[in-house]
Amino acid sequence: MRLFTMAALAAATLPLAACLGGGGDSDGDLPENFEEIADLYEAAEAGELEEATEEMMSGTATLEGAIAFEDVGEDEDLEVIGDLTLSANFTTNEVTGSADSFEIYTDDDEVEATLSGSLEVDGDITGTTMTADLWGTLTDDEDHDISMIMDGTFYDADGDLAVAGDVEGTIDDEYHEGGFAAIEE
Repeated sequence: MRLFTMAALAAATLPLAACLGGGGDSDGDLPENFEEIADLYEAAEAGELEEATEEMMSGTATLEGAIAFEDVGEDEDLEVIGDLTLSANFTTNEVTGSADSFEIYTDDDEVEATLSGSLEVDGDITGTTMTADLWGTLTDDEDHDISMIMDGTFYDADGDLAVAGDVEGTIDDEYHEGGFAAIEE
């Protein structure tokens, strides 16, 4: 799988659209802490983060970040990026949440479309890992059914609880991959 494109942004420290090719004219609402999220994903992929401690993973936590799906569209040259909110309950070992505010980006940073709707997250926490179902319908000029699995690891990101990982499954019955990252707010 190609590296999650958010990781490319970390090196460039540019707005989200720049990671997709160079600066675009997005009117969309990008995650406020996107540079931090991109840095987090890149560090996790590179093995530079320690897994979260038991103390960090106690009680409940709300983590916010971003999620992306790669190589979508007829020519597989588009990327879908949205906001992600996760609620981790370490007492019951459950993770829930949602993803929304999705936009479709072209190779040259243009926002091709905004997608309405949201996706639901529901899964389990085992040790320092999480696995969750991600599903729902996103709509532009037509409905797109999403059914994916999120696999991630909880990390200590400079003293803050964070999670990062991969997502894979189907969009309109076609296989796609991507990634996600979020940090406790």
